[in-house]
This record gives sequence, C-alpha cells and structure tokens, in this order.
Amino acid sequence: MSVSAKAFLAALHEEVAHHAGVGHSLLGRMETDPKKRDDFKIFSGQHYPLVGTFTRYLELLLLHAPSSEAKIWLAKVLVDEYGERSSGQDHAAHYRVFMHACGWRDDELTTISLHPAVTGFIVEHLRLCTESPFLVGLGAVGPGHEWAIPVMFENILRGLRQAGFAEAEIEYFTLHTLQDIDHAAWLEEALERFATTPEAQAQVRAGCLTSLAARERLWWGIADKINAGRMRARMPWAVSATSGSELSELTLGEFKAGIKVRLDLPATMREAAGPRA
Repeated sequence: MSVSAKAFLAALHEEVAHHAGVGHSLLGRMETDPKKRDDFKIFSGQHYPLVGTFTRYLELLLLHAPSSEAKIWLAKVLVDEYGERSSGQDHAAHYRVFMHACGWRDDELTTISLHPAVTGFIVEHLRLCTESPFLVGLGAVGPGHEWAIPVMFENILRGLRQAGFAEAEIEYFTLHTLQDIDHAAWLEEALERFATTPEAQAQVRAGCLTSLAARERLWWGIADKINAGRMRARMPWAVSATSGSELSELTLGEFKAGIKVRLDLPATMREAAGPRA
C-alpha cells in the first residue's frame, strides 16, 4: 500500500531515532562510562576522516542529481559545509581545533592508523553516492547523516564537557549540531518532492539504513580503538587482542591517496562498421 511522502518520512524519522547506529552504547554511556581526554584523542583521530570526506559525498551525488532542483538542495548544504556559517572555515578545519585540544599536531594527522570500520564507512558512502541510484545516495547523506548527527552529537557533547573541554574547543560539535538541523530540514523538503512512489521511498530507506548500519560498525570500531588505548595506558607490557590486526591498518595518508574517482568519457562517434560480405 502506498503512503504519502510525509507519512513515509515521519516513519523513517522514528526508524532513524531508534537505530543502533544512532543510539550506540559508545555514545549513550558517556556519563556512566566517562571518557577522558586521552580517549577523545583516539576518538578524534578515527572520526576526523569522516569529517573531511562528507563534502566529497555531496559533490559526487551532485554530479548525477536528476534535475537542477535536486542540485539546488545539495548545493545549499555544500555551501554551509564549505564554511559559509563557520567564519570561513570548512568543517574539517573547524574539527582540527578540537583535535589540537585533544593533543594532536597537524603533522601527525596523516600518520593516524585507521580502524577498518572507519575506512569501510567512507568506502561504503563513496559507493552509495556514485554507484547507487540518486535517491539511495540521498537517503544516505540526508536521513542517514543529517537526521542522525544532532542526536549523536548531543551525547558526544555531554562526554566532552564532562571531560573538561572548553566550549571554544568543541565548537565544531555545537555549531555542526545547529547547522545539521537546518540541513535536515532542507533535505527533508527535497525528499518530500522526490519520495512520492513506493519505489522511490524504498530507495531512500535503503540508503538511509545502509548508512546507519555502517555507522554502527564505525562506533564499534572506535570503541575497540579506545579500549585498546586504555589497556596500553594501564598495562604497557600487555599485548591487546587487536594488535595483530592493527599492523594491517591503513594510515589516513595512505587511505586518502587510494581514493580515486574515475570519469568515463563517451565515444565521440560510432565505431566504423566492418566490411560487408
């Protein structure tokens, strides 16, 4: 049975709000399992690649948007991501303020070893925004990101404040939360126009749930990194259960160098026909 776009989006809002990728224990237990600055240093090193890649998803999705109207919705979000409402700083630059507060130096960032769930999250979204139908990609970056982030960041902010970070050090999270509420509203307006058939609604939902499933794996991966870091701090002599797999992890620099977006150019004319018999 077909449902209206508004009813579909209302039901999807509920599904997103109760998904394990949004309410993961890493986020929900910030007060019962408080994180220290050292924990957030690990967290930030794993989370930073996502911040630096989100605009790439939108840019790729923009390339195969089906109409100028669809492109306008994405372009509105992109302008914000590029820094229009962040004093000219794009979101990656803004995030580095937080990373400096955690103890990272700029020259260390490309050497951070990334959990496979981190690199897997990015690759999954690059795939969704290039190889899947447009509405699948829009479901991933819209409901899968912009609806979910304000809820997730609310929990993260509680942990950051409890760990003693100053408001200026965590402004990325407070500002991004406010901006993503706007972005969610803009993209929801677009979805109301496009998600009008059962097929279109199925594509939006598939993209959203694929994104959130990758998000859940991401949080488990970051939790593994934090737990391994805590164990090394307490028992430097011990070997963690993840030490073997860490040897095969890519650094941020290695991973970024491997991202190649290919453009296939069409032929300029038909191939000549073979000789007639």
